[in-house]
Amino acid sequence: MKVFIPVIDSSRSRYTIANGFSDSGSICVFDTKDNHVTWYEATGNPAGYSEMLDELKSNGVFNVIASAVSPMALKVFSDKGFTVYKAVGNDLMVNLELLRIRCLPIYGLEECMSELTPTCFSNCSSCEPAICHN
Repeated sequence: MKVFIPVIDSSRSRYTIANGFSDSGSICVFDTKDNHVTWYEATGNPAGYSEMLDELKSNGVFNVIASAVSPMALKVFSDKGFTVYKAVGNDLMVNLELLRIRCLPIYGLEECMSELTPTCFSNCSSCEPAICHN
């Protein structure tokens, strides 16, 4: 199984899962079959995410571990065929081990919605960027 995880960066904080995709400086792709890790710099270009997901899928990556996911992002992942797992803390190695032993929870829409701040609404166009970073 291959999984990708947004991390702080690909150097000093490479084993720290980012608080969200917008906070990640790098993406870690981990192959559980051969324990191979590949690091990619995040482009920061939201228009490129759809292309990135398509490229990941073409390379056999269908799983995500994330600390936080907006409902819209969860829908995009789901529509593209990805399974999203909820990170337990921010330690990359702990989360990879939990995934390996099948103890990492799947991120569901209900949990996603319960994590929204009171100023966020289900309609993403109602979010103000200064308040909602989803």
